[in-house]
Amino acid sequence: MDDTAASDAAKCANSANDSPRWSLRARLLASALILFQITAIFWPPFTFASRTDSGSSPFAEGVMGWLRPYASLMYLDHGYSFFAPRIVGGHLVHYKVEFADGRAPVEGTFPDKQEQQPRLFYHRHFMLAEALNDAYTPPDPPQLQPLPPRMPELLRHQFAADQERQLPMMTAIWKQRRDQYESLRKSFEDHLLAKHGGSKVTITRREHVLLSADEFVQLGKRLDLPETYVDLPEGNMSEVIRP
Repeated sequence: MDDTAASDAAKCANSANDSPRWSLRARLLASALILFQITAIFWPPFTFASRTDSGSSPFAEGVMGWLRPYASLMYLDHGYSFFAPRIVGGHLVHYKVEFADGRAPVEGTFPDKQEQQPRLFYHRHFMLAEALNDAYTPPDPPQLQPLPPRMPELLRHQFAADQERQLPMMTAIWKQRRDQYESLRKSFEDHLLAKHGGSKVTITRREHVLLSADEFVQLGKRLDLPETYVDLPEGNMSEVIRP
């Protein structure tokens, strides 16, 4: 039995040695594909984390613009704004469908736990609303910012030159994001018109503002108060009046 086992082990070893190995080209290709997949997983949250009140990172947005078709196809570009540590309010979509024959308009809001059942169906609508809000890009292209009045003259020239150099790239990024937002918004509108047979639809993005700990604990305010729902304009986000 020992001789048989040794013989079998030797045959297995020889078989493993005789098996074809990947060529250098195949290994390089596999490594490149793995690196691309890791980048596609990492880059959407990195791009989101790079955004500030003053704008987006041109580097992060530039790479994301190249990765976006694949990330969207593979559902890698999720919304990350409702995860800790920077939790913000949730977003909804309100719609109003009107009819050419004079019927009363149909209005609704999603996500809606009462209408979208089971839970995964509600979650799908929840992600659609977040995706639309995350894709929002103002209709006005980026502009040159005014120079600080007390900046030294040398720095003023450098600041102005940097802005002029970066403006074409920032404009291209803005156009790509604006086109994506308008395309996504139009797909929502087309679906609602087809579903209800309407002639006109109006979509409004809506934010559910979070209450502070003091408002909830000490003042006893409800989380679903009507004033915690704020309609978001299609213009500059600074136009939003928050409670």
